[in-house]
Amino acid sequence: MEGCKTLGTKIKENSKQLVDTLTPIENLGTDFSIYKTKVSHWMEILFQYLGEGLSENVQTAEEKIKKWADSFGQRSSELEIPLDHALHFIFESRVIISQLLKEEFGTRSTNVNGAITASNRLNLLIDTAARSIVTHYTKFMHNTKKALQHTNRDLDISILELNNIRTALFEGTIFSVTDKDDRIIQVNDHFCELTQYTREELIGQDHGKIFYSGVHTDSFIHHIKQEIKAGRVWNGEICNKAKDGSLYWVDTTIVPFLDPEGVAYQHISIQYDVTEKKKTEEILLKSEKVSLIGDLAAGIAHEIRNPLTSIAGLVQLINESDQEKNTFFKDIILTEINRINFIVSELMVLAKPHAVYFSWFNIVESIQNVIDLMQPEANLRNVIISFEKEKDMPLVYGEKNQLTQVIINMIKNAMEALPDGGKISLSAAPVDGHVVLTVKDNGVGMTDEQQKRIGEPFYTTKCNGTGLGLMVCFKIIHNHGGTILVDSKQNEGTSFRITLPVHAASAVDPVHK
Repeated sequence: MEGCKTLGTKIKENSKQLVDTLTPIENLGTDFSIYKTKVSHWMEILFQYLGEGLSENVQTAEEKIKKWADSFGQRSSELEIPLDHALHFIFESRVIISQLLKEEFGTRSTNVNGAITASNRLNLLIDTAARSIVTHYTKFMHNTKKALQHTNRDLDISILELNNIRTALFEGTIFSVTDKDDRIIQVNDHFCELTQYTREELIGQDHGKIFYSGVHTDSFIHHIKQEIKAGRVWNGEICNKAKDGSLYWVDTTIVPFLDPEGVAYQHISIQYDVTEKKKTEEILLKSEKVSLIGDLAAGIAHEIRNPLTSIAGLVQLINESDQEKNTFFKDIILTEINRINFIVSELMVLAKPHAVYFSWFNIVESIQNVIDLMQPEANLRNVIISFEKEKDMPLVYGEKNQLTQVIINMIKNAMEALPDGGKISLSAAPVDGHVVLTVKDNGVGMTDEQQKRIGEPFYTTKCNGTGLGLMVCFKIIHNHGGTILVDSKQNEGTSFRITLPVHAASAVDPVHK
């Protein structure tokens, strides 16, 4: 036994040098050095435990080697070392130590029992390490197989879900896919039906050019392209042109697909035909305009009658012999004619049909023009209108005629909430990149229930109202990316707060009509 202890001590002390003597794996070439570098520390520990098993308590060494084998097996599998390579290192340790046994006991013919004991211990410890490694790899392969099976099932489910989503998109929407250059690479049947092109005619075409309608400004189209290029989802309504030249409107969501570098390489367009909806909205806008004109008629007729009366009287007073008075009378007549022309012009803004055309304009001027237009009716109703505005107000990008209609409707509603006269206060101010317009009255106000339903079609608190006026206003502001907030108390009054996005005058060149 003394020889075992001596040998065991020698192995522990020289474990690092023993690792250097491991025989290379055949046909592995330079890769063996890579594997050896990964396991050299582990093999050094194994030699120390083997030395401990020969020189000290073999059971203690066996337990340590079992734990070592579990850790080594896990580490080897993580490092993608094949099982046969891992076993090669373990069995090579047996060869090296067996050679040491032979050298140690070969010169001691009387110590055969010690050599047998040492050999048995070595085989026990090596076999323990090998069995543990094989067991670990078996479990690892089993778990890997189960994981792959689960992954395959998950993939099957994912593929099924993707197919279901694809079917839903193709059957329930107007669907197209375009590449980074906006060339069409895929469309569904609904897309072909709406555009009146065949699939063969569409594939490879520039999506923006083939459906160009001329309705939208260049800045609007540029904004969409920039959003997609930046990897952001865009949603809005677009007017396109079909093959026969007819126009149609689609509610569109464009979703860009990004590569690992974050660059959009293609995008899908999911659309819904809203042409009939847009026609309905246009009819509502026109009907509301007619209603507004009727409501304003009495005040406007009174306002036009006054300057006409003045003109008629001054014409009779003109005397050819008094040129100084004639000049004075002519100046008054021209002033009154300009006043009539202004009233008629503002009325025509509401009356005449016009295309929806977004442009940059001064909202303060529009509000002041509306106040001037409605002042006669305010005088008849004993209503005082005031207007406060901040200096250097930014331009608003929007449809001027529609926003003018909103302002008229708000003031008209405020007047109707003042049956016995009162005050209407308007204000305009820039707030955090927006223009905030406020229309406030001190009239009859509304209940909480009425406030909740405000803007619903055909819901009205007036005897002869349709409930469409505010609904149209809400829709117009929503289409401009703005909001309307209502605050009202019974017998105290109502306040409408309109928030619109704005752009500084120098930010972008305005688009004029």
